[in-house]
Amino acid sequence: MLLQCEFVAERNRVNPQNINWLQYDIMFALRDGACLPSMLSERLGIARSKLSKNLGALKTLGYVEQVPGVGDRRELRTTLSDAGMTCMRDVDRQHQELADVARSVWSDGEQTQFEELSQRLIDALRRNRIAQ
Repeated sequence: MLLQCEFVAERNRVNPQNINWLQYDIMFALRDGACLPSMLSERLGIARSKLSKNLGALKTLGYVEQVPGVGDRRELRTTLSDAGMTCMRDVDRQHQELADVARSVWSDGEQTQFEELSQRLIDALRRNRIAQ
């Protein structure tokens, strides 16, 4: 619980434009390339209406761009804008600083163990969320 609180505090510290958690998650998912909103909502496990509202806010901030899809012009092909990519690179840099702190306090073996245990928890949480 305390670790989660520290991570939240760090995330808030590096948060540009006070984007919310979901908006960050949307931007993170878009790093892999263009995506249709239907795919994004499925990947993130959220309703399309909630996604649409948050995509609108990110468009207003200039972090995402949307253009009509090729096959179905009703679907909007969504990508990170140049500003969105810059934002994510800045966040990456600050995440790297956090990783540097972890490397300074954990041995290589402890880091490996933490990564393995974290991945098992991530996988279980993701499976449970998708199954619902």
